[in-house]
Amino acid sequence: MRAVCRGLAASLLLFLAASPVAAQVGSDQLQQFRQEAEAFNRQDPFANAYRAGHYNGYLAGVLDALQGRSVCFKECICELDKMVERHLADHPEAKDRPVTEWLVPLMESRFPCK
Repeated sequence: MRAVCRGLAASLLLFLAASPVAAQVGSDQLQQFRQEAEAFNRQDPFANAYRAGHYNGYLAGVLDALQGRSVCFKECICELDKMVERHLADHPEAKDRPVTEWLVPLMESRFPCK
């Protein structure tokens, strides 16, 4: 019985080790979180604070990962929010794609390091 449990535990650990740490954020999901952030900023009592925080944290994390490497962002973080809003409005076909497929190249082209 112990051998079976050890085998099961080893299989589970192997599965978990091979699994991605976090799922990618899709553009549609980011748009929903962005809408929650807007509602939260308007002090809507029904706004989901978790989703609003996730949106702002996601943008800050991507910016932090790129800052000084391929992106030199010296604007207000609100400019990044406006850029994301415009891109999502102008490219509805992107809603089924992971955000990093378009956000990183967009940031690198708009805020390049010299």
